[in-house]
Amino acid sequence: MSVTFSTLLTSLRRTLRDENSTTWTDNQLGELINQGIDAIGTVYPKEVIETVAYTQPIQGAINSVTLSTVTWPIRIDVYDDGSKYVETVYPTLGYGANSGWEIHAGKVFFPPHYRFTSDTGTFRVFGYGAWTPITIGTSSSTTDLDTRAQYAVKVFVEAEALTMLMYDRAQFQQWQVTAGNTDVT
Repeated sequence: MSVTFSTLLTSLRRTLRDENSTTWTDNQLGELINQGIDAIGTVYPKEVIETVAYTQPIQGAINSVTLSTVTWPIRIDVYDDGSKYVETVYPTLGYGANSGWEIHAGKVFFPPHYRFTSDTGTFRVFGYGAWTPITIGTSSSTTDLDTRAQYAVKVFVEAEALTMLMYDRAQFQQWQVTAGNTDVT
């Protein structure tokens, strides 16, 4: 599911009682939305499946693949050239270089003496990745947040925006002049 920047802004402004953009600018709320997307991604990341082509290395060479969308892999399946499932490569058990795959700096390293069943094929890397941030200032910009993540981002932005009111007297005074905003109990 995806949601546009303008839809998120409309919903947030209604909740913050700032429908006329008196207190918070679109850029301020956009920055808070992106901070929220980043914060939510650490506790509720996006599930991702990435497909990576491979070629069998020379025996004993370091075999690694670079990942672009999966930041935290949990399972790696190997498929042959005909897209037929061949095997699952298990993660390291902590018993040295030959005990399984490891990840470092966005690369998956396979055991140096591991031999795949076929010389070429693809890996399907199952794992977690980051949610797509919005482009601030572009109302049609979209993010791929699902419904739960959208609600969490909204709660994050609302909390941060109200914290801004407490620490910025000028912003509080702008917010206070709107009818119904004087009751802060």
